[in-house]
Amino acid sequence: MRSLLHPAVAAALLVLAVSGAVTRARTDRGGMLELLERWSLDVRFRARGPATAHPDVVLVLFDDETARRDVHLVDRRAGWARVIRAVKSGGAKVIGIDALFDAPERLLGPGLGEKVAAWQQAHPDAGGEEAGLLREVAAALDGDGELEAALREASNAVLILAHGEGESPEGLEEELGRARYAQSTPPLHPLPEHGKVTASLRRFTSAAKGMGSATYSEDDTRTIRRLELVRGFRGGLYLPFPVTAAAAFLGVGRGQLAYLGPQQEVRLGERVVKLEDDGAWLNYRGPEKSYATFSAVDVVEGRLPPGALEGKLVLLGVSGLGYDRTRTPFQSMPGAEVQATALDNLLSGDFLSRTSSAVDLLATAGLGLLVALLFALKRLHPAVQASAAAAVMGGWWWAAQWLFSAHGTWVALVGPTLSVAAAAAAGLGLSYTQEALQKRQLRLAFGRYVGEDVLSELLKNPDALALGGERRRLTVLFSDIRGFTTFSEALPPDRLVTVLNTYLSPMTRAVLSQGGLLDKYIGDAVMAVFGAPLRSERHAAQALGCVLQMHAELEALNAGPLKALGLRFEVGVGVNTGDMVVGNMGAETRFDYTVAGDAVNLASRLEGLTKTYGVFCLLGDATHAWAPPEFRFRALDLVQVKGKNAAVPVWELLSGPGREVARYERLDAWEAGVGAFREGKLSTAREAFSAFAAANPGDAAVGLYLERLAALPAEAPADFSPVAVFKTK
Repeated sequence: MRSLLHPAVAAALLVLAVSGAVTRARTDRGGMLELLERWSLDVRFRARGPATAHPDVVLVLFDDETARRDVHLVDRRAGWARVIRAVKSGGAKVIGIDALFDAPERLLGPGLGEKVAAWQQAHPDAGGEEAGLLREVAAALDGDGELEAALREASNAVLILAHGEGESPEGLEEELGRARYAQSTPPLHPLPEHGKVTASLRRFTSAAKGMGSATYSEDDTRTIRRLELVRGFRGGLYLPFPVTAAAAFLGVGRGQLAYLGPQQEVRLGERVVKLEDDGAWLNYRGPEKSYATFSAVDVVEGRLPPGALEGKLVLLGVSGLGYDRTRTPFQSMPGAEVQATALDNLLSGDFLSRTSSAVDLLATAGLGLLVALLFALKRLHPAVQASAAAAVMGGWWWAAQWLFSAHGTWVALVGPTLSVAAAAAAGLGLSYTQEALQKRQLRLAFGRYVGEDVLSELLKNPDALALGGERRRLTVLFSDIRGFTTFSEALPPDRLVTVLNTYLSPMTRAVLSQGGLLDKYIGDAVMAVFGAPLRSERHAAQALGCVLQMHAELEALNAGPLKALGLRFEVGVGVNTGDMVVGNMGAETRFDYTVAGDAVNLASRLEGLTKTYGVFCLLGDATHAWAPPEFRFRALDLVQVKGKNAAVPVWELLSGPGREVARYERLDAWEAGVGAFREGKLSTAREAFSAFAAANPGDAAVGLYLERLAALPAEAPADFSPVAVFKTK
């Protein structure tokens, strides 16, 4: 039954709808899709984890520890002055002060401090204890003077401005002139004009090296993600505080600071910062204290490591209980640490780079349509289509995280994810509906004539109804219990079944866990195929891994369940790789999915030869050639098995990842003996094999070689052949 709407068409239509919604969401910053995209950015930050912070950015904080040990450092201007002097003394190249001093300090009641100052000015030469005490009080009250003096002495301090709502008095433009871009071109679009600017007192700003706006804008998730690199106030374009501080640190004069609106660039001398809507996305280094951070009290008391502030850009800020904290992608942190992040990004030149709307749209539509295309491929099972869609989505997530972590590039994640999910949901919904109808028809038509296993395969691939198969290179495995006939004759039928089930269950588990196909049981024998029906280029490695697991399972059986039954099994395994026919074979009324060909027959013969050579596993030359390097082998012999005219090299599996099957001493002697024997150097072969036999007295294979050598003369005859010919199976 055909659907009125093809799954691929339905998926494509949904993809186009999602793509249009994503395009609109990028321009609507408060929209749900854009909020989800920004939330995904937070997830990427946390997945990336902490990154290396710029070593020249240091924080000195007026924190809880400072308040506990010397509260006057925090709440007195004279305390700030002491810290500034200590930081300057520590060798700081630039001091950024993330605090406003916009009103005179008043430590006494209204007018009382002014009266003390007025009395001192009126009586400069007054003597006596009372006059001296008043002079001390006046000095203690002059915190503003101490702070101004400290700023002038430092000569490298940068202060902040705060842009906000309201009205500022006239005449500020000239006073704040040093906080404007010296060079600028008009922006592409009008900037939001702030009606109010708050600055520190003129006595402080005149003593500072520069000023800049410390105002950040939270988005609708109440998170600070961007540095606005230009602020408007009464027609002027104002610098952000981090640009002013970074320029001072880099030795870039204010005349070299430029805002280029049409190009969406800010220039600090030769450095260029590319903007998106007059801002840049902050590349946070990690959670709080990602930068070298010291308490202000430790700085004043000289408790810092030597050189901790030497040549650094030091930010002074306030943190601790009761002070505002800022939400970031990692966690909340003091505002000074956000300033440090912006400074770091400016100095390192690695703000986040967000892809354009066009790239986001291309990714959203392209990935969704790719998934939609999966549903146009009729031969793919819906489960495969779903897995492929999940792989597309997972691959994009991995790529997005890698681009973010390795290159600081923010690519869209929510739009492509929704696009892929919508395409997969639409396609799978219709595909499963169609498949259910098709399976019902197939069960009605064929359920009476074929086995359940074949029927399941037909339901997955209805095109495989015809008899026949295809020629493919695969690996086949045969295993058999040595002497099982003797066991079976000695056991009653019910106990024989128990023993067989005990043995075959873990052997089957070994086949299936390595991705093999359990072809059939032949009494106690197991036949398995690797590389079909699901294609795999690792079929030889899978088969060898199965051998290792069978060996481990056999040891566990012999040490446990079989031992409890008074039994011990010896097993031989034959493995061969080659071209063979795989597919449904049999009669038109009954057939099985199996393999056939010379390569299959050789695997069966090799399993039989394990008894002759006394080894656990024999494999053909092609399997050895396809085996990964972590497997080790012993070149065993050249054999001509029954039904074959040509000789083939055979190998013994010695070990693989995490498992040893057989161990021999003097393998160098073995290799020398095999090489000499094949070249007809019989004396050399006798000597080497004798040395190997002495080191490995229980090895049956070397015994076979020595028997063959004993029947040969000292020197190889003209018709000598190193091939062992076997006339029976």
